[in-house]
Amino acid sequence: MFWSRTWPQRPARAASHGAALPRPVPEATGPGIRVPHHSHDRRRPDRPDEVHEGNLNLDPFARLTLALMRWHFQTFAAPETQGWLMALRCATTHVGPQAAGHLCYDIVALVQALRSARRSCFRFNAEGCACCRVWLMPEERQLMELLDALRHGRTGRAQALVQLLCDGAPNEDLIAVAQVYLNRHAPDFPSTVGAKPIQTQGR
Repeated sequence: MFWSRTWPQRPARAASHGAALPRPVPEATGPGIRVPHHSHDRRRPDRPDEVHEGNLNLDPFARLTLALMRWHFQTFAAPETQGWLMALRCATTHVGPQAAGHLCYDIVALVQALRSARRSCFRFNAEGCACCRVWLMPEERQLMELLDALRHGRTGRAQALVQLLCDGAPNEDLIAVAQVYLNRHAPDFPSTVGAKPIQTQGR
């Protein structure tokens, strides 16, 4: 099941540039995603099974993909936070307003394919938490490794990772949706047509 723990209450900030900033997340229940508890310590240690993003050598495209997926996971885990608005703002910052909508649409398709393929909880760390976003939960790591395998043509590795992500069952739909996403947006994907390079900005 999807499950979310309470985040620490923080003073509300005014929205800017026409987009709502996320509000503190209350306890959320129902089918969805688990968000680990926030910590005020920006240099917190890892939790069991977490891996630091630095150990995965994520390039700018992969890091942006992870951030956008997390905001959409948050949208399903706690709809009142409207994480999709933060995803759109993040995408606009990196690829510009014309490409952001298409990028987020394909990210949503990937998230939905993953949600449809899984029966168990998908755990993720919150992108909006400075101390948590540098750590990846096992499910996040597997998803990023799947995208990396597809980007580099390692189909056997991709099939194995899909089975891990889909509770032991092969799922061609998830691979197909991931390939569409990479085909449209990954700068190094062999069949990419007209992809706009990802521009990184300091955090």
